[in-house]
Amino acid sequence: MKKTLTRSKTFDGDLFKVEKRLTRQSTLPSFTHAAEFDYKRDTKQLMKILKNCVTAHMLDLDCILHFLSSYNCEQRMIIIHDLDYEYHYNLIDMVLERPESPIRSCTLAMLVEPVELCARHFHDFLTEKLTKKDDKNISRVLLEILLGLNNDDVQKFKETYEQVFGTAAQNDITVALGAEGILPNLLTQLLQGERYEDSAGSSTTAKYVAKGLYEATSDTPIIDDDTLIKIFTQDSFSQLASIFDFYEDKYGQPFLEAIERRFQNPIEIQYFQDIIEFTHSPSGYYSHLLRQALEKTPIDYVTIIRIIVGREEKDLGEIKLEYSKIYDETLDQTLKQRLDNLEIKRLLIMIVTGGVDITANDSGPVRFDHVNNSNSTGSGSNSPTATTNGHQGARKFSHEAFDRFVNVFKQMRSH
Repeated sequence: MKKTLTRSKTFDGDLFKVEKRLTRQSTLPSFTHAAEFDYKRDTKQLMKILKNCVTAHMLDLDCILHFLSSYNCEQRMIIIHDLDYEYHYNLIDMVLERPESPIRSCTLAMLVEPVELCARHFHDFLTEKLTKKDDKNISRVLLEILLGLNNDDVQKFKETYEQVFGTAAQNDITVALGAEGILPNLLTQLLQGERYEDSAGSSTTAKYVAKGLYEATSDTPIIDDDTLIKIFTQDSFSQLASIFDFYEDKYGQPFLEAIERRFQNPIEIQYFQDIIEFTHSPSGYYSHLLRQALEKTPIDYVTIIRIIVGREEKDLGEIKLEYSKIYDETLDQTLKQRLDNLEIKRLLIMIVTGGVDITANDSGPVRFDHVNNSNSTGSGSNSPTATTNGHQGARKFSHEAFDRFVNVFKQMRSH
């Protein structure tokens, strides 16, 4: 029997589901351009765009992405859910109905919070792993997604994953990867969200671990695999750095040498090498991932979108600085030179630069009162379906109730 993973569920439009989704705490990227944010007015404007798309039998993702780029993530979440609540357009499902493409991936990233973006990408790559057993890149991406989450993020990730896909992430890991092996164990431990996050560490423990790994051989390990994995997934990054530094200072060899003596499988060695690189410099780790994604043919838009959109308010500033040091050019310069989709290029450069619109002087502002009949790659030409939740039925809650919830949501975000 062929193994499959559960697809995402369609959410009902009632206020309870909206509240449950909106109140999840997460890092929200923000490059605020819209003055005097009025979600009722702006939701109505987006509704008109979608109504025109339905009339024209084409969901113009370029136009939608351009519209959404004027708002920070908190504002987008309010607009998207009010669009569903007030006008019965489930924009997420409408976008998911389009064929896979870079513009679809980018638009979807703007419709969900960063933690949900990570959950959706994680599910997509697990699904792909079912059909590409030997794809090393997929395995490393799965590790990368969880590696960048702190303990609070991990809990939100698990809650979001189960809410969207109706099953626990751990279950899907077992289905796609099995229960045994280095990668399943690394992912399982990272999903526990039990990394010690205090900056203090123990020099005694660091010396013991370093000594144990140096003196061990692949046949007679002093520290077993399970313990080693727990060290890499539960010790604080400062403690890990102490272990690596002590090993290199004491034995005159990079710590990776101990891993290479311990494991024979190159991809297993690569997993630990990725964690070592992340520990030494998260910004350097992400800079390298961005550069690799930009140099691929075709361009790896999914990775670029996940890092830039997903980490905008976490550490994108540090990533930009490190990228400039490593490659002797700014990230926005590379994006401008290498990205081949204008609307995606425009959006990502706006995020990276804090609001610089590279198309501002090209042909004037885009008009949202008419459908933009752009034929850019990936926009899709299929007739869009307006996913509704009881359009003809009576509404369960008043708009005043939604107003009150929006105010509560804004107060929560302010803290």
